[in-house]
Amino acid sequence: MVLGVGWALLDVRAGDNRPHRHLAHQVSLALDAPCAIGGTLSLHLAAGEAAAIPAGTLHSLGPAGSAVRTIYVDPRFGGRCDLFGRPEPFRLPPTQTAALRAVRSGTEAKEWIARFLGTSPVSLIDSRLRSALAGIEPGMSAAELAQAMGLSRARLREVVSRDFGFPTVKLLQWLQLQHAIDALRHSASLADAAAAGGFADQAHFNRRLVEWFGVTPSLGLAQLDISIVR
Repeated sequence: MVLGVGWALLDVRAGDNRPHRHLAHQVSLALDAPCAIGGTLSLHLAAGEAAAIPAGTLHSLGPAGSAVRTIYVDPRFGGRCDLFGRPEPFRLPPTQTAALRAVRSGTEAKEWIARFLGTSPVSLIDSRLRSALAGIEPGMSAAELAQAMGLSRARLREVVSRDFGFPTVKLLQWLQLQHAIDALRHSASLADAAAAGGFADQAHFNRRLVEWFGVTPSLGLAQLDISIVR
């Protein structure tokens, strides 16, 4: 796994994941065998095919054991809203798929995302929100974020819903998970990762990862080689 601001690259073999939805848009490439995307809309990918899954779409990946390359990207990537410009999953054209398969590093993944999004409709997230999220502390509450931005909680809720498509509390949970996953670079302890993410305890961390990714930390994060690209 390679993590960046508003994006991540994940090369793994699919596990037994439950249907889930999350704040990030997702692109998944079936590397060496067919892959099925289940959920709101089902797509069957032959080996070498890729599909984009817009944020908030209920989905799962299978079968277990299939090698999948996945890109996650949210509006913090370049401060852009409406990244995909389409509400439903769709297959990627062969040229974009081939370029994704050729990615060999986190830097190349970031460059691929920028090219992939280059033809999408563009609008920018609120500059105050973008600035506040850059320095957010793990476990920050919606009230604290609103205060930092000089907004009422109701106004903050409107801004986050417009720019991310989710309530403020969901955005904060998403950022907590990223802090926790980042912490696993330095410690194999899930309890330490949970604390670094501002979760009340490891059980709280477990519940959030199942909600957002359909797997528990012990299954979904075990033995991952995690690095950072800014």
